[in-house]
Amino acid sequence: MSRVQRITSANGRLKNLMNQTDNRICADCGARDPKWASANIGVFICLKCCGVHRSLGARISKVLSVQLDEWSDEDIDAMIEVGGNSSANAIYEAYIPEGYSKPGPDSTHDERSRFIRSKYELQEFLKSSLRITSRKSSASIQSSFSTKILDSFRIKSSKEPETVVEYIGLLKVKVIKGINLAIRDMMTSDPYVVLTLGKQTIQTAVIKSNLNPVWNVELMLSVPQNFGPVKLTTSWEKQRSIYSH
Repeated sequence: MSRVQRITSANGRLKNLMNQTDNRICADCGARDPKWASANIGVFICLKCCGVHRSLGARISKVLSVQLDEWSDEDIDAMIEVGGNSSANAIYEAYIPEGYSKPGPDSTHDERSRFIRSKYELQEFLKSSLRITSRKSSASIQSSFSTKILDSFRIKSSKEPETVVEYIGLLKVKVIKGINLAIRDMMTSDPYVVLTLGKQTIQTAVIKSNLNPVWNVELMLSVPQNFGPVKLTTSWEKQRSIYSH
């Protein structure tokens, strides 16, 4: 398949997903006709909410323009696997407190920022059943994993009949810090941590020239049925598994 054919095919798949009713409004504020998306979260968002998503960093929200950016097959597959705004919000907004109001299309930047950070970065609205925490000591990393079954995500494709993918939980990994890391180059030691589960990959920020970096961030991966090991890769040592079933 030529590059032009691949791009045409990818654009067609993305357009089919955009045409779903729930994807015609922004997942965060409800504005009509969103032209941006968070590929790793799996939601379509408007221009105003897009700015907040970008401020979260690509490790939390990988923002792409529906019209201006060239999408990879992996990015589109990730969007299709989630199934759309309604499926994503069923998880990320499942536990919004009574009386809490989502921002609307005309909300201020500060209102959007507070909500979007609470929703995706702090994950304050996840189902309470997902907040089951167990700790494992491994290079200053704490993992919390829910064994409760989440609602199914529906995959809709123009080429395949409708199927159902079930997730058995979320894996939340807190990356705290590194202590006296191995020296690669005294002038350019820029440590970071990468987690991989199947096709999902998420990375911490890069800490410039620091052998004792502090991240104190929480990374999240969706866990499908029949999942393999979660792999940890760092800039200072080889890949290893930190969780398997």
